[in-house]
Amino acid sequence: MPVTRDQPAPYAPPSSILALIERHRNKGLPSPVDADVLGRAGISESLINRTLQALQVLDLVAENGSPSEVLEGLRLAPEGEYKQRLTEWLNNAYADALGFVDPATDDEVAIRDAFRSYKPVGQQARMVTLFMGLYAAAGVMPEKQMVVRKPPQAGIRKPPTPTAPKARANPNGGSGGAGEQKHDSVKIGGVPPALAGLLASLPSQGAGWPKDQRDKFYATFGAVLDFCFPIMEARTPKENDD
Repeated sequence: MPVTRDQPAPYAPPSSILALIERHRNKGLPSPVDADVLGRAGISESLINRTLQALQVLDLVAENGSPSEVLEGLRLAPEGEYKQRLTEWLNNAYADALGFVDPATDDEVAIRDAFRSYKPVGQQARMVTLFMGLYAAAGVMPEKQMVVRKPPQAGIRKPPTPTAPKARANPNGGSGGAGEQKHDSVKIGGVPPALAGLLASLPSQGAGWPKDQRDKFYATFGAVLDFCFPIMEARTPKENDD
């Protein structure tokens, strides 16, 4: 069934829909596809209902829960034709919205305007995220237009350049030890500022992000973690006794 303004539009995370399509291509989904199947397929409990609704509205799963002809066609598509089949499916599913917007050329603002009459109104931002994410996976939407705008603090921050910590003056005499330097770098909750800032850059739950951005986060997190908590050699029992 096509997505129209006369019925609730899908607003599940695009990563959930694409993961289920890939799972069906590689392993097959049990029939009927229901909440239990989605849970065992790795969909979080909070996303199961909206994901199941999206599968049905996007004509991937029939009302009785069986995989549709569309989903079977995507499963059988050769790798070289897969993106073309994705595009054909999306063009049919979003035929109503495509009368007002072109994912190949229009930006997020135009796409957001095309969904303003869809229900539920409070989920329109997620509808846009799903639309853009699916068309990006099909290779239709340019990568620069795939990312939904976020506040500045949501971007991955460049970790600070490691520098040797300055010794603090010890009120009891001396120049201060490693313990004092450690307390100097720790804020509320015991998390160093560099790690706290990096964790704050994570996207909101369920929003998803591109793989290259995730890989950059992993690499950055490891570097900052090693800087805040240097790896030390384990001491032997004999050394501890000394």
